[in-house]
Amino acid sequence: MSEEINYFSLFLQIMGSLAVFLYGLQVMSEGLQKAAGSRLRAWLERATSNRFMGTLSGFVITCAVQSSSATTVMIVAFCSAGLMTLTQSLGVIFGANIGTTTTAWLVSLLGFKVKISSFAIPLIGIGFFSQFIQRWRTPHRIGQVLVGFGLLFLGLSLLKHAIPDVSQAPQVTGWIADLEPDTALGLVGAILFGALITVVVQSSSASMAITLTAAAKGYIDFPTAAAIALGQNIGTTVTAALAAIGAPVVARRAAMAHFLFNLLGSIWPILFLGPMLALVDYIVPGDPYGIGEDVLLVYIPTHIAAFHTAFNVINSLVFLPLVGPFERLVVALVPDRGDSAADEQALVYLETPFGSTPELAITAARREVDRMAHVTEKIIDRVAEAVHASGTEREVLLAKISAHEQTTDVLEHKITEFLAELVHDQLSSEASREAISLLSMINDLERIGDHGEKVSQLLARMTEMNAEFTADELAELDEIVAVTRRNLTEMRKLVLHRDPNPMPAARAREDELNAVRNKLRQAYVERMTSGQTTPVVGIIFADLITSFEKMGDHAYNVVEATAGLK
Repeated sequence: MSEEINYFSLFLQIMGSLAVFLYGLQVMSEGLQKAAGSRLRAWLERATSNRFMGTLSGFVITCAVQSSSATTVMIVAFCSAGLMTLTQSLGVIFGANIGTTTTAWLVSLLGFKVKISSFAIPLIGIGFFSQFIQRWRTPHRIGQVLVGFGLLFLGLSLLKHAIPDVSQAPQVTGWIADLEPDTALGLVGAILFGALITVVVQSSSASMAITLTAAAKGYIDFPTAAAIALGQNIGTTVTAALAAIGAPVVARRAAMAHFLFNLLGSIWPILFLGPMLALVDYIVPGDPYGIGEDVLLVYIPTHIAAFHTAFNVINSLVFLPLVGPFERLVVALVPDRGDSAADEQALVYLETPFGSTPELAITAARREVDRMAHVTEKIIDRVAEAVHASGTEREVLLAKISAHEQTTDVLEHKITEFLAELVHDQLSSEASREAISLLSMINDLERIGDHGEKVSQLLARMTEMNAEFTADELAELDEIVAVTRRNLTEMRKLVLHRDPNPMPAARAREDELNAVRNKLRQAYVERMTSGQTTPVVGIIFADLITSFEKMGDHAYNVVEATAGLK
């Protein structure tokens, strides 16, 4: 019974140590994101230029968030959203695989030879108390990074001490010996073991930390650790695969590309493991097969990190010229089976999880707001048609207007819910301001939809009463509808493409709309006075031009929000 308790206690010690390591990684990632702010999104946008910039973007973003899983989940999300094509995503995937090797270098260079407690605990203390420095955001962000950095290495130290000495346990040493890649069975076992622990902990960084710790304790040698690293490279693709479930075909293809790249990229190192190990031995100083403290704490960890980096860099260099054939292979394996068009009321750009990268979700949220703005354009287009239509044709158009208005209501609720949660997440102050501006935009866009619904109700009353506008009234309505449509079009352009000074043009458009409204009101009063129109039609006409003017007011408010004034 005591032996079972010992194993259970050992399990808890290892899980607790991993939890500290992963929490530190998360805190450091969030701090780096807040410090980087919009620069992360800028790097992502550069991925659209060419495959080489895409690779560099994937490397930089993964270094920043310290998680290839977070980067690949983000890639799946952006492919789902249509922000990134499959070709563009391939380069980012290549770069993410290189970027994730930086964690192994951090651990191997600082995690074993240096006495961790000598810097981890002070870093946590400095980082924590820096949060109390008022009116200066930089120490807060750097402090969070320091806390995460310290916790990461503290967790590594705890993990090192949690793993017991198994030299006197023949069953364990025998099982470890079975993982040595001297035989085909041992090689397969090591690869499967690496893939399994990565799937379980959902972090290649954590599984690599386990491998490096085991090697530093002398339980596994360099070749075994290298084989396990190959398995970890395959296991890390599971996170992106899970994120792609239910996503559009391009997102599923991105997840398949990630899996294939890591799988195919692991085959040749498996087949040529000996020469690959010899190459790393030649490049990296020190003998990983010797004995002594330097071997365990320095040479083996740095050799493992170098091996991890080498085969990922070589894979990227091999696959970059073959992006075309590789893309065709992915398309053949994941054919388009005619995915149905997305429901207008469903979130498109935010439907896939963004993992631990809330900063990058701002870009997708802005795209959702642009979709909502497009719905308001549809409303005014349907109104323009319905004004001239009659009978069944008008009824169909009014039903479409009502459906679009309902869409703005649903989208407002869904986007608001997402942004409200995002504002309370680990965002930089700049990203928080962006999120608040987006919240202001969707409120005004929803109000535009409400006025569109009011217009449809007014036109429905016209139908019920068998009333009709005169030719002059129709011409005047066409005039104000055209000006309102132009306001909405110019407003929507600014949602995605910011203008440093949009207000002069927006005020000019607002003044034009107000001038048209005043002119038409005067014309309405004159017709009412002279008896050229009926009171009912006249009142409906007046309410219509008021609704169009209110649409313009809310469009102006949206422009203010894009300029950061709301």
